[in-house]
Amino acid sequence: MCMPLVSPASGVIHFKMSEGQAIQAGELIAKLDLDDPSAVRKAEPFHGSFPRLGLPTAISGKVHQRCAATLNASRMILAGYEHNVDEVVQDLLNCLDSPELPFLQWQECFAVLATRLPKDLRNKLESKYREFESISRNSLTADFPAKLLKGILEAYLSSYDEKERGAIERLIEPLMSLAKSYEGGRESHTRAIVHSLFEEYLSVEELFNNHMQADVIEHMRQNYKKDLLKIVDIVLSHQGIDNKNKLILRLMEHFVYPNPAAYRDKLIRFSTLNHTNYSELALKASQLLEQTKLSELRSNIVRSLSELEMLTEDEEYMDTPKRKSAINERMEDLVSASLAVEDALVGLFEHSDHTLQRRVVETYIRRLYQPYIVKESVRMQWHRSGLIASWEFLEEHMERKNYGSDDQETSENVFVEKRRKKKRGTMVIIKSLQFLPSIINTALAEIEHNHYESAEDPISGNIMHIAIVGNNNHTSLLQDCENEDQAQERVNKLAKILTEEEVSSSLRSAGVGVISCIIQQDEGQTPMRHSFYWSMEKQYYAEEPLMRHLEPPLSTYLELDKLKGYSNIQYTPSRNRQWHLYTVTDKPVPIKRMFLRSLVRQATMNDGFMLQQMQDKQLSQTLSSMPFTSKCIISSLMDAMEELELNAHNAAMKPDHAHMFLSILREQQIDDLVAYPRRAEVNAEDQETTVEMILDNAAREIHKSVGVRMHRLGVCEWEVRLRLVSSGLESAWRVVVANVTGRTCTVHIYREVEATGRNSLIYHSITKKGPLHGTSINDQYKPLGYLDRQRLAARRSNTTYCYDFPLAFETALEHLWESQHPGVKKPCKNTLISVKELVFSNPESSCTSLVTVERPPGFNEFGMVAWCLEMATPEFPMGRKLLIVSNDVTFKAGSFGPREDAFFHAVTELACAKKLPLIYLAANSGARLGVAEEVKACFKVGWSDEVSPEKGFQYMYLSPEDHARIGSSVISHEIKLPSGETRWVIDTIVGKEDGLGVENLTGSGAIAGAYSKAYNETFTLTFVSGRTVGIGAYLARLGMRCIQRLDQPIILTGFSTLNKLLGREVYSSHMQLGGPKIMGTNGVVHLTVSDDLEGVSAILNWLSYIPAYVGGPLPVLAPLDPPERTVEYVPENSCDPRAAIAGVNDNTGKWLGGIFDKSSFIETLEGWARTVVTGRAKLGGIPVGVVAVETQTVMQMIPADPGQLDSHERVVPQAGQVWFPDSAAKTAQALMDFNKEGLPLFILANWRGFSGGQRDLFEGILQAGSAIVENLRRYGQPVFVYIPKMGELRGGAWVVVDSQINSDHVEMYADETAHGNVLEPQGMIEIKFRKREMLECMGRLDLKLISLKAKLQDAKQSKAYANMELLQQQIKARKKQLLPVYTQIATKFAELHDTSMRMAAKGVIKSVVEWSGSRSFFYKKLNRRLAESSLVKTVRKASGDDLSYKSAVALIQDWFCKSDIAKGKEDAWTDDQVFLTWKDDVSNYESELSELRAQKLLNQLAEIGDSSDLRALPQGLANLLNKVEISRREELVDALRKVLG
Repeated sequence: MCMPLVSPASGVIHFKMSEGQAIQAGELIAKLDLDDPSAVRKAEPFHGSFPRLGLPTAISGKVHQRCAATLNASRMILAGYEHNVDEVVQDLLNCLDSPELPFLQWQECFAVLATRLPKDLRNKLESKYREFESISRNSLTADFPAKLLKGILEAYLSSYDEKERGAIERLIEPLMSLAKSYEGGRESHTRAIVHSLFEEYLSVEELFNNHMQADVIEHMRQNYKKDLLKIVDIVLSHQGIDNKNKLILRLMEHFVYPNPAAYRDKLIRFSTLNHTNYSELALKASQLLEQTKLSELRSNIVRSLSELEMLTEDEEYMDTPKRKSAINERMEDLVSASLAVEDALVGLFEHSDHTLQRRVVETYIRRLYQPYIVKESVRMQWHRSGLIASWEFLEEHMERKNYGSDDQETSENVFVEKRRKKKRGTMVIIKSLQFLPSIINTALAEIEHNHYESAEDPISGNIMHIAIVGNNNHTSLLQDCENEDQAQERVNKLAKILTEEEVSSSLRSAGVGVISCIIQQDEGQTPMRHSFYWSMEKQYYAEEPLMRHLEPPLSTYLELDKLKGYSNIQYTPSRNRQWHLYTVTDKPVPIKRMFLRSLVRQATMNDGFMLQQMQDKQLSQTLSSMPFTSKCIISSLMDAMEELELNAHNAAMKPDHAHMFLSILREQQIDDLVAYPRRAEVNAEDQETTVEMILDNAAREIHKSVGVRMHRLGVCEWEVRLRLVSSGLESAWRVVVANVTGRTCTVHIYREVEATGRNSLIYHSITKKGPLHGTSINDQYKPLGYLDRQRLAARRSNTTYCYDFPLAFETALEHLWESQHPGVKKPCKNTLISVKELVFSNPESSCTSLVTVERPPGFNEFGMVAWCLEMATPEFPMGRKLLIVSNDVTFKAGSFGPREDAFFHAVTELACAKKLPLIYLAANSGARLGVAEEVKACFKVGWSDEVSPEKGFQYMYLSPEDHARIGSSVISHEIKLPSGETRWVIDTIVGKEDGLGVENLTGSGAIAGAYSKAYNETFTLTFVSGRTVGIGAYLARLGMRCIQRLDQPIILTGFSTLNKLLGREVYSSHMQLGGPKIMGTNGVVHLTVSDDLEGVSAILNWLSYIPAYVGGPLPVLAPLDPPERTVEYVPENSCDPRAAIAGVNDNTGKWLGGIFDKSSFIETLEGWARTVVTGRAKLGGIPVGVVAVETQTVMQMIPADPGQLDSHERVVPQAGQVWFPDSAAKTAQALMDFNKEGLPLFILANWRGFSGGQRDLFEGILQAGSAIVENLRRYGQPVFVYIPKMGELRGGAWVVVDSQINSDHVEMYADETAHGNVLEPQGMIEIKFRKREMLECMGRLDLKLISLKAKLQDAKQSKAYANMELLQQQIKARKKQLLPVYTQIATKFAELHDTSMRMAAKGVIKSVVEWSGSRSFFYKKLNRRLAESSLVKTVRKASGDDLSYKSAVALIQDWFCKSDIAKGKEDAWTDDQVFLTWKDDVSNYESELSELRAQKLLNQLAEIGDSSDLRALPQGLANLLNKVEISRREELVDALRKVLG
């Protein structure tokens, strides 16, 4: 393109861009040095500053006006406009905190209304207000008299009767609202304002939560059709989400934080916003809610452990034993409660009531060390510096012991149960660190009487807890840190005291190995914790960073030693401190991993704390029916998933791969693992396998409830440790679940056993060896394996890793067996499915033959994999085979290269050869695009000016050295520069690697042709499980049958590429181009599914309707819905197609059955051409294809194309019972699909005709109608065209489905109420019974009219002209009066030509079939036709292809009529049951078939004899004899010798 640039002045041009360079908008092309610079005034940049502009409107300095302006600014922010959020919030805080605000607001409001208020009311209000105003001027703490003013207003209102009260209420409403808002003081007014701002935010953003913006806008367009500006306001508000979030966060910090309970309802609504846009906001709201829960919990604990609740009903204290028992029970409840009890108890360590303080401390100790503490050993004593508690541990308990290396960092930490000397623990509670040395000495006196055998290792395992409480303990220790430096400083101060020689030696001599420090914080914050371990290497107590924030016993339960292989571990606590989140980074490939650990505490039956939590969870009915242990695990898992969702906005917290570990503290009974009231029956000989099976089932049930949510959050594995109590099974068990796709998982069950020859515990599998079998329990976590990394890569592409699809097929198959077919015996689980991978027999050669192998997943060398699956389905319990080919999206984004194309082609050819179904799992990026990397790394540029590269270049070249190395990758020629340098100028880059360009396109063409051929030769089905581009999109269409995941697009070109071509940002996503809203409404996609398992289930459902191989028998199951059932659905005015097919529930909920089996109809192409309904159903268990007609008017939505500025959305109404271009094409498509699948066809014909307007003709209505005829002509299975009750079939619609199109297979029937003709009666009378003919009929039938006409004739003869005019007027009036009635008569007359009885009389239908009995009739007829067709195929195969279908039927009829079963019965041939009985006995016609085969062979030999070249005959006979068995070969040779003489 040439664009002239005209300059008004002359000068010299200096180009700034080189020739051939691409020009972008706004780039400088050249500069012009003017001959006369003064001729043009040059623009100079402005270096000054603009004046500071104020607000557009002046605002008074008075506080109430500033408050109104600030509130308006806040609402403008919430409406999506820009404001300085920090300034707005600060101004609002200052205004609302001002004591003057209510007085000024009242004064302003009162001044407006004063002249309209009744005089006595005005005087009362004014006097009272002035009284308090004077007080407020003298005292800044005076409160606004809201209650008093409100009382005056209410008293005045009550003095009026009801009729007059309404007007006064409206008048004083502003004053009343103001008084009510301040009724609770300035705080209540502030709460009202903040609540209103929160509500304004939520009213908009709750619309967009969990929904795409386009869907929300579409929904609003339906709701606000008359107020589209409201939609604009809502969308504008949502676009300012960042500023809105900032405003709400600031409001929470300043107004909600001091009193979260007052905003509980709003905080709950904020916490349920789970889109990533709101995650920071939801996290803050959840933290504030937890703060309220912690305060409530602290209050509940005080109330629970207090003596106040020990009163009986008579207000008397319980006696001492009962009181002690009740207190002990409540302490046990707290010990086992799954709430943040530890943090609440720490907040009560300094309680003024010593009895309550003792109970709190004892509860805390028992909770930490349950069940390894001697309860009666807990003792307390009060020291002048604080409280000292001590206790003893049980002799058998879990201890930390080092084995192997002397290096503490690398030694293996193992937990064993071993009898040791008694160990003790102690806790000191102090208010200041200055008292620490003295109270430590006192506390150590409790345990210093223990003597130790070895002086070299004096640390015996005793433990000390130091709790620092109160707010005056050198409070620098209490300030929450904001960074690691401050945290380290705090730790150093604590460690300094512990490293003092006197303190350290005292602790060491007392055998204290671990010191835990607890620092109490403000009420709204959780305590801080640090743990110090004696280091033999450092010879002092050093902090363990991994144990920061935790009490030491938790490290054992949570198995934190497994994380010690990682550095830079980032810790995050959950809101309720029950989950502990550790974020690490895997190397060498950086993968962010998160390990979530939790200790599951199970409540006792009378635990009110647990019950409260269960109510908050609102567990569904499904969960409530689960076993007790499963319920506890799910509750804990849901807490963890909430934490991940709330931290989704934080990139540092969002894991690529998460692992959850739950350790159940309480020992479990076997019955806890099964749902009540069932009991587990465990036999002594197989108790291990029984428990394994119970745990496996429980894990799978749990995964069904939480797996999808886990997968979305990146949780790829979860593990549960529990101890079982049963005879012979008193040991720990491990349940390890790998979350493969969210809906599929692998479960491995292990027992903890002691390794032979080692003092360590290992994972031990029971029946099937798991990947952890034989490994140590405490082995550190290893980096992710290859398979996990591939799964992660696939998940980043939002799809399933290709090697996980066989597991998805297995899971879907199990669900299919569970959900239906109770009459079919299910095979053993191990034989349900067999998977074998297909690979090239010789990958190195060009051979494309395939062989099956069994190899681990992920060993593919290119981006395409395939399997041969053999599945035992309910229809084929003995097994059926299918081929699956899938893109590997982790290999070069799933693109198609030469090897991928060759492999896909080979699999397709194999499917065609074996006549097996072929399933293509699509997730790709189209044809591969590449460059020669070896050339890219070393090419050089020949510049136009070596000194000035900006002037452009002339060529690219290789140096002689590089050319010698990679010369085969280019086509080049040699040049020599004057300087003597040799250069190899690159003419073409070929590349060393295959698959860089056009070779990929030719391969794509080959597989496109192969897949199209496969559609015609076998069953093909494409499941779009990931983004599908280019050739992938074409394959989805060429295979014709397509299932699309709702969140995956089918596109030809990416949206960003299109935007570049268009030169502007037009499209915003791939889904906008090829999502289900496009592909589901244009006929490409047959079904849409929400996830991959649903997609696989849809594939299996589809396969249940088709034969196991092309030409095979239909998959028939015994029907659950009796074939003899009557059709209970009765159309009233028009026939609902879906109700006629599948039945419908009436107003009372009763199911009214349709023609086909209940719940068997699967509709396809539902979103496209909705005036026709297509799908597959079953009739008496026999699969059939169904085409029906929509009788209601539907709206066709034609979307606007953002790429065309003048495009707009169009809504086109399409009348029912009419074929339009799209619905006719849909019908033709369905006929073709059903025929390829070998399905019998039912057409519930209820069309009035074709739409024949100009646009319809332009859009191809003739072509689509002709396609229906062509596909019906080719149909090779029985076809039943049935005009249903209240249905009609007319004109061209009849023509395209008439039985004469394919008389071999098509039969037509009609209900007795059905109609059919060329035109409708109203149209017919316009042609064949016009007004003139109606008048003639009227003159023939109406006696009065006959009489008037006779009188008129007499008058004409008598020439009585006066009477003639009167008679003519009477005749005209009579005709006008009778014309409407005779129009009805004419219409009825025409209707009588349309009846089904006339159709039958004329032979255009076979018979009239009553609607209610149509199901039974067609079931019998279908069985007969299928049996007949099957026998016809056998006969034609035996006789040769020259025998026509009708001739074969005539031959069968002849055999049948001559058989014994038909003798003496004239109507035997039409008796379906008699024919089926005859056909099932092969001996009835086996001899005739043998004759046909012999005749066929004679004909073939005769043709050979007629041939002029018989030289091949001897060789052919020799080959034939070689294939025959030896015994029969001699007979044949003898027979030939006799023939040859």
